[in-house]
Amino acid sequence: MSHSLTYVLRVVAGTAARRRFPLEPGRYRVGSSRENEIRLEEAGVSRRHAELEVLPDGGVILADLESKNGTYADGRRVSRVALSAGAELGFGGARAVLELVDSSLMAVVLGGQPGESPAAARAVPATVRSEEGGSTEGAGPAERFLLLLRRLFELQAAGASVGDGAALLARDAFSHLAGRRLEVRRQMADGTEVAVAAAGSGGSSHFQRISSDGWSLLLAGGPDACLERVRPQAELALAFLAGWARQGSLIPPPAARLARLEPAQGATASLNPAVQTLYRRAAQVARGDVPVLILGASGTGKEVLARFVHTSSRRKDRPFLALNCAALPRELLEAELFGIEKGVATGVEERAGLLEQARGGTVFLDEIGDMPAETQAKLLRALESTSLLRVGGRKPIPLDVRFLAATHHDLEEQVAAGRFRLDLYHRLAAFVARLPTLAERREDLPGLVATFFHRELAANGLASPGVTGAALSALAAYGWPGNIRELENEIKKAVLLLEPGEPLDVLQLSPRIQQQLAPGELPLSLEATVRRAEQEAFRAALAAAQGSAARAMELLGISKTTYYRKLAELGLG
Repeated sequence: MSHSLTYVLRVVAGTAARRRFPLEPGRYRVGSSRENEIRLEEAGVSRRHAELEVLPDGGVILADLESKNGTYADGRRVSRVALSAGAELGFGGARAVLELVDSSLMAVVLGGQPGESPAAARAVPATVRSEEGGSTEGAGPAERFLLLLRRLFELQAAGASVGDGAALLARDAFSHLAGRRLEVRRQMADGTEVAVAAAGSGGSSHFQRISSDGWSLLLAGGPDACLERVRPQAELALAFLAGWARQGSLIPPPAARLARLEPAQGATASLNPAVQTLYRRAAQVARGDVPVLILGASGTGKEVLARFVHTSSRRKDRPFLALNCAALPRELLEAELFGIEKGVATGVEERAGLLEQARGGTVFLDEIGDMPAETQAKLLRALESTSLLRVGGRKPIPLDVRFLAATHHDLEEQVAAGRFRLDLYHRLAAFVARLPTLAERREDLPGLVATFFHRELAANGLASPGVTGAALSALAAYGWPGNIRELENEIKKAVLLLEPGEPLDVLQLSPRIQQQLAPGELPLSLEATVRRAEQEAFRAALAAAQGSAARAMELLGISKTTYYRKLAELGLG
């Protein structure tokens, strides 16, 4: 079996429907008890029902283990039989299909947490080795691109020729690029492009291009060059490359940095230079007491930055209290903020507001752009006089809090339209922090996914080997209009849908995100499955024919016209 394909057992009927079990070479017992590698808790499934053996040469053997209700292959009861891709299997009330899928889509590229179950641990592919001459077995497309880019840059730095770079393309991990010219280009300040690394010889009037953050990857050839299939991973690789270049290095670190990303540690663990600068300046401003105004679209992490400012300040041991100004009507908002005196209305008791409760600490006013005009005036008065009046009160109360405010609105536009006070804006905007959207900080997406994934596993007491390359591809291709909050909620939901020991894959993602993958990338696509099966048949026939096209046609049972047409369609010409 080709190194780029792997078998998967997909359950299509029963309580485990939609589950997929990756099958690397080895033995897998099927049954209803916990000790089975493939556990099917379905009526009619024996505790030890059957065994699947995947051989190193790509063969698959199915054996019944004297089950009560029998084991079936393509509708026939069997005791022991050799299987091929597409076989329909039956175990009691469970039905499954043996499929061939692209191993890069099934490979785990963001590892799980320590303490995984034995079944989960055995499902994790070998860690990518990135030393010179190291293996890429188990690596997904993004890691392979990173490793290729790193080696190209190392050769360039050592004064090697383009021909030496071309030798890389002929190695097993990049054999599908052999014979093509690949270039890495960087856009300069004047708009011109400079080729900083290249491999392969010759030229072409047609190039496929993938660009990200001023860097481009060009591959000679038409659509059959297959670069589009890994666009999301390639864009992530180029985004990482741009980040390393900004730090003064043109040689990327080992590919395993992306292949085995650990969760981001702390709020400042960002690879995006704008976010890094923002948090560095926020930490400096936190030393004083000036108000901070945080701007950004919904879900970009405004409260996370506010809490960072608080914990970086001398007030970190005092309260941090947050209030959403858009969530309450004016009367309740003022009572929550300033407090209320006893007897203002029937049955009303004296109550301190957030500004009193947070004495010595920090008050975070979220969505301040939605604050009513009357409340804006009272807040401005409190800021100027450093005292407040409760609703219905006459005695000023000293005010000792740090003000942080945030909004997704354009406050300058709000001021021009008369919906927000100019004097209050200047009071709150002593330091303005603008958070980029998730789409503007794409290089942080793998780290954020890893952070949320590990956290949700721990919170729910679950074990999983990690996140597959297919899932990361879909997540990277999606636009994230809800930004980090939407990503966090997506990972929360996906983790809850995991079966024990199962990696987070495309199947656990929402349909709107699954749709980001091209049809050929979808793990369950019939078209993709048929194409891969045809590729396997052609590779086997070509190997058996030992270079004889006539013999290969005879083995495949097809005409000369179909043979050469299929060779071109399948990229095997």
